[in-house]
Amino acid sequence: MKTLTKRLISFALAAVLVLSTFVFSVSASSAVIEVSVDKESCLQGEKVVATVYFPAAYDKAAALDMELTYDKSKIELVSLEKGVGLVNALESQQNGSVYSEGTKTAGKIVWSLAGSNNYEFRGVFAVVTFKVRQTAVNGQTNIDLKVKSASNSGYVDITSQVTAKGATIEIVRNSANDFVYKLNNDRTGYIITKYNCATVADLTVPSYYEGLPVVGIDSQVFYNHGELVNVHLPEHLTYIGDSAFYACTKLQSVYIPDTVESIGESAFFNCTSLMSIDLPLGLKEIKKSAFYSCYFIEEVEIPFCVTKIGNTAFYNCISLSKVKISKNTTSIGNGAFSMCNANKGVEFTTVEDNTYLKNLVATDYENSTIKIVKDLSLGEVSSVDAKVEYTGAPIAPAVSVTLDNGDSVAEGTDYKVVYVENVRIGTAKIYVVGTNGYGEGYVIDFEIFCEHASVNKTMSQKPTCTTDGVYKCRCNHCGYIFEEVIEAKGHPSGEWVYDKRPTYKATGIKHKVCSVCGKSYELNTVAEKVVPDVDLDGKVNSADALLILQTAVGKEVYIAPQGLFNADPNADSKINSSDALIALQMSVGLI
Repeated sequence: MKTLTKRLISFALAAVLVLSTFVFSVSASSAVIEVSVDKESCLQGEKVVATVYFPAAYDKAAALDMELTYDKSKIELVSLEKGVGLVNALESQQNGSVYSEGTKTAGKIVWSLAGSNNYEFRGVFAVVTFKVRQTAVNGQTNIDLKVKSASNSGYVDITSQVTAKGATIEIVRNSANDFVYKLNNDRTGYIITKYNCATVADLTVPSYYEGLPVVGIDSQVFYNHGELVNVHLPEHLTYIGDSAFYACTKLQSVYIPDTVESIGESAFFNCTSLMSIDLPLGLKEIKKSAFYSCYFIEEVEIPFCVTKIGNTAFYNCISLSKVKISKNTTSIGNGAFSMCNANKGVEFTTVEDNTYLKNLVATDYENSTIKIVKDLSLGEVSSVDAKVEYTGAPIAPAVSVTLDNGDSVAEGTDYKVVYVENVRIGTAKIYVVGTNGYGEGYVIDFEIFCEHASVNKTMSQKPTCTTDGVYKCRCNHCGYIFEEVIEAKGHPSGEWVYDKRPTYKATGIKHKVCSVCGKSYELNTVAEKVVPDVDLDGKVNSADALLILQTAVGKEVYIAPQGLFNADPNADSKINSSDALIALQMSVGLI
């Protein structure tokens, strides 16, 4: 009934507009509404943020009914916030609008909008926070978005011209007791230091822990875990430690993300069932014995960023017969490819000017051969903006390659383009990699930034007089979590306390005590000599001596606090005739 009422209101508003103008447009360009999630995989019990947004500006819909559905047995709604784009759209409705959102039905969120003129949709429509249930079944779950109806300002049905795209997350079993984590040195991510389970064959290592990405696999984490068959390592991972998968003899496949820069010594030593390996494009070094005795690997492409391969890195890989390797790899350790292909030699593929490899093969690998491919790096790639604003969707700037010799090369045929870390704010990379008849490639960096114009702040540490506080901030646009310093307030007020009282003859020492926190500050401050100016008129005379005498004999006279302090110039804690005499002597110049 509510939806029908909103539609009637929308129709009435639209009719008024038609009667007033007698003209309306029945055409509408297509629009896309997408859902993106901040995590590719999520542990049971963890939160995941789904952002509903318009990738491009759209201003053709005046009425919109839309619903987001999810599997309530796997995830539950935590919060729903209007996005900046929706707020701006509502504010742009000059002639009034109707808006509602419904979350009462578990597994569904509904939105309904109606206005007299077209909304101006752009950017984030809504931010939805879910929590994966502790009892959720492992595997994928979908967050689906559907446009049920849409109309333009002439109340013309344009539902088919507004499309919606949902998102998928991978639910990972709650491994709170399976993994041990530690923060990395700069506190931006977690490193896995231990794995305690021995029953899971197909393992997906979590991408996040306590809101931060998993960036490292420490030494020997999966050492001798013979039950592992398939392992999926998390996005954002930067290194695999020494002996990390040592003697995982049933391991057949492992996914390594392109963010990994180092594979440690003996990392996959004696993984005798490993069928193949796709080395990450960001890899810079393969350490000693990393793939020693991986019997079933037949082909390997060494990424062009690798500069060093350690001793016996692929030793005794008895099926390895083909290796594509870059001219950038200028350090190959002893026995790196010995006993490969049943000691029959390896076919190395590289570019013409790789003299290092030619010399190495001639001296150390006499049974091996070299196959030459063209050098993709002898040219240039099209420029990419150094900074690109966050959108919530993967940012994939188009690139093309122009070779110096004039040869024409095409993406998909002669090279591939791979984008890494291109969703979240930070440094993204583009790898342009030669394929088929080409080798080598390029790395292009660009920065994804967000102005953080709309931020939710929660005080995680209150400021004191002397220490800074901290706001925990979350950007409503990009979801980035960061901290903001709250400056210390300073001591608002305080009373002087004398460590050594001054006299009319000598200075003293004093400090202040804060009336808020009770702490002492302005320590060892010099307290000036006391001048018996009791009435605070800037002069010492007989009037001051009289006030001192009157106070000494108990007569009630008003003296300000500072005046009372001045009334005891010899600092013996008594106001008497001695103090009055000092005042008289000072007034006539004897002191």
